[in-house]
Amino acid sequence: MEHPFFALEIHDTTLWEPSRVLPMIRTMEQWGYNALVLHQNDLLDACTQLSLTANYGVSDLRLKKVRNRTAWLNTLVEALGRIDARLFLEIKEPSFHDYALELYPDLLGKDGQPDPRRPEWAAFCQAKVEDLLERVPGLGGLVVNLSSPESRVSLPDYLASTGDGQSQSDWFDRMLAAFRTPLDARGADLWIRDFSYTPDMQSEVLAAVERCGGRVGASVKITAHDYFPEFPENPVAADITAPLIFEFEAFGEHMGWGAVPNCRVEEFARRMQGYRERGAVGFLMRISWEAISGITALDSLSSVNVFALPKLVEADQDPQDLILAWLSDAYGCDGPVAVQVADLLLQSWHVLAAIYWDGQVFPRHSCLPSSWQEGWLSMDTSGMGRRDWMVEIDPSDPRLTDAAGEALFAAKEKATATARVLAQLARSLVPDLPEELSQDISAFHWLPDIAIQFELATKATYFRARNETGKMQAEATKLLEMADDLESRLTDADPMPYHRKILLDPAQIRLFVKSLEA
Repeated sequence: MEHPFFALEIHDTTLWEPSRVLPMIRTMEQWGYNALVLHQNDLLDACTQLSLTANYGVSDLRLKKVRNRTAWLNTLVEALGRIDARLFLEIKEPSFHDYALELYPDLLGKDGQPDPRRPEWAAFCQAKVEDLLERVPGLGGLVVNLSSPESRVSLPDYLASTGDGQSQSDWFDRMLAAFRTPLDARGADLWIRDFSYTPDMQSEVLAAVERCGGRVGASVKITAHDYFPEFPENPVAADITAPLIFEFEAFGEHMGWGAVPNCRVEEFARRMQGYRERGAVGFLMRISWEAISGITALDSLSSVNVFALPKLVEADQDPQDLILAWLSDAYGCDGPVAVQVADLLLQSWHVLAAIYWDGQVFPRHSCLPSSWQEGWLSMDTSGMGRRDWMVEIDPSDPRLTDAAGEALFAAKEKATATARVLAQLARSLVPDLPEELSQDISAFHWLPDIAIQFELATKATYFRARNETGKMQAEATKLLEMADDLESRLTDADPMPYHRKILLDPAQIRLFVKSLEA
């Protein structure tokens, strides 16, 4: 961990495609990145095999797949080495592929289910890392999410389900040692992610990192949970003495997936002040999201975020100057028209930030929630709303006062008006733009549709929560009319990227309206 760690992170199936990944290495060299991170929850399992099971045919086929995947990783190690960069894998552990249960029955408890408390898990994970490093000896290291709810085996979830209140400290220490020991032997790095759904688990993970005395680093998101706009900086970063890297996101998991403009340069410039103040030694820049396959930030206007972040490591820079440099570098676009495009991008950020409800997370991964109840719960749980939970409305909720409604509606209507203006301005610039930029700027055409549906949906939810049925129905009718119009325009726009159709799906609007009427 002696060198700065400026990493590009791929978090979708693109990571297996040479035609997509190898050109990214050229971009890394041009824009100032020295590490490539491949992120897939079960990547360690997918790239290792500890033995052959009794079913030799299945095992042999699986082993061939492992050898193919690790050959690709070695190709990447070699290609990255030519630009003095390294390869890392990001994983969620403990995990397992089913073959392992036949070989390691001690991983199971008395009920026949994986029991994370059993000490054999640490030995199993260490054996997987050792196997990986034998197959890919030049690997730079691992970024590990320990026991998150998205891993196949989660200690906190297990303890919660059994009512067992045992301390987790020893468990985390054993697991960190299991990963650190083989990596240390190879001179590779270990970063432990602060990917936690609860403060208690977050505290346990980071305390274990601190006990490693600088031999293990911490990787923390810029915000305490996910990459929501305007959320405060992750408070735990201030207390970490271990080597620290911050995680940023360029694709737009919560900001429109690049299907609409997602320019976070101004926000990144502000957040990088905290990065420097805390003495961070690097960052991860995520350019894709596992739920949307084959599309990355580099395929859209979102690439401006990838370009800008390394430029902000040492000192503040003017966001507009960064955007202008990116327009020149990526598209060959300069002069007065470039200034106009830069202004459009800077203004578009405020439209997307307004899809939230006064800073609270109403959308679900950039889309309308499936019901108004889900959106309401999402606000109370920072995006973790559950479809199976009942909503209980408190009439005294400050979100439901007349003044709160007036402020909410004014913000939404302003965002919609801004989106319409930006879309029209973007259309007017097309004839003067380089061909590739003129295609990418079409993302502005759909910006009003995002703004309008969230304006109507939040208004309808507000009235539904206040039991003002007539006003709620008026907004619901507008939503249904919008869905019909959008369906027609999407059909006429074929062919278009499939992820735009998901983001703007009229069926999702109708599903939301149905919940209002239930």
